[in-house]
Amino acid sequence: MRGKVRRTAFLSLLSTIGFLLMFVEIPLPMFPAFLKIGVSEIPALIGAILFGPLAGVAVELIKNILHFLLTNQGGMAVGELSNFVAGSTFVVVSVLLMRKLKQSKVNFWLGMAAGTTAMAIVMTIANYFVFIPAFAYVLGMSVQDIVGWSQEANSSITSLWALVIYAILPFNLIKGLIEAVITYPIYNRLRPVLQGK
Repeated sequence: MRGKVRRTAFLSLLSTIGFLLMFVEIPLPMFPAFLKIGVSEIPALIGAILFGPLAGVAVELIKNILHFLLTNQGGMAVGELSNFVAGSTFVVVSVLLMRKLKQSKVNFWLGMAAGTTAMAIVMTIANYFVFIPAFAYVLGMSVQDIVGWSQEANSSITSLWALVIYAILPFNLIKGLIEAVITYPIYNRLRPVLQGK
């Protein structure tokens, strides 16, 4: 019972940290203004590494619900839903592979590479069919307006397809790499605990 309480408290803490990290975003040159690098998936990764992929998904869900409730002014939760799908894909694929393999530094990077690739592919498809059209709708714009806006950052973006290929896809690859590099020292400290279960 005490273990469950401690686990719940720790996951709640990770969710709160993830929520706060959602406000730390850095724009990248050559990318549209709505794409900013953040590291809010790191607490979910830590939770998933310690307690399993579902714990990571729970952290992703709670942080995005908090973000929607405390910052959204009555609009649709397009950004939060997108963040949840991206983060959950990254965390679940990364940690499932890491758990399937023996805990090691090499397998950490294999897991991160798989998670990053999965996130990039899923978000490329999801943005093309769902998130960018929904984003345009919420802003009262057309998809072509979003494309034109994005073209100001990168002249190669001339269509929705070009937007997801030249912006969404590389953005998620860069994001996954940055979060993996930051998480690695934390994982290194946790690895002896994980190996000893």
